[in-house]
Amino acid sequence: MKKYLFITFSIITFLSCSSSKESRNATVIIDPNPTSEMARLMREMTIELDEIKIRLEKNETLENNLLDFALIHEAEVTDISFNKPHIMPMSKAFHYVVNEFNKEPNIINYNSIINNCVSCHQLSCQGPLMKINKLTIKN
Repeated sequence: MKKYLFITFSIITFLSCSSSKESRNATVIIDPNPTSEMARLMREMTIELDEIKIRLEKNETLENNLLDFALIHEAEVTDISFNKPHIMPMSKAFHYVVNEFNKEPNIINYNSIINNCVSCHQLSCQGPLMKINKLTIKN
């Protein structure tokens, strides 16, 4: 009787352990927040800036007016906690440095765009800073 009890207990333990491992590995969260207009805009900007970074690092000649981003402060935010007083002036500053890059696409103007992103994210949403910092071109 003890032998059957031990075997039954072992089987139940084994099955419960294996099923809990499967459930833990089944869900992977890529974007934890609902995708707002602002989040979508920033993800698109990151992709475009990364592509430009690669081209600049290869010393490719870039055409003018490459970037056309919507004004950040006009985008719908993820939640109202992102509506902070510094967003509008930083958005306008970002728009300015993007225009400067569009007039003269070079590493200095590109890094000005990235530095502007870093400055704003240090004040409001620090989560993407590691990813943004990787966009900087080192001299």
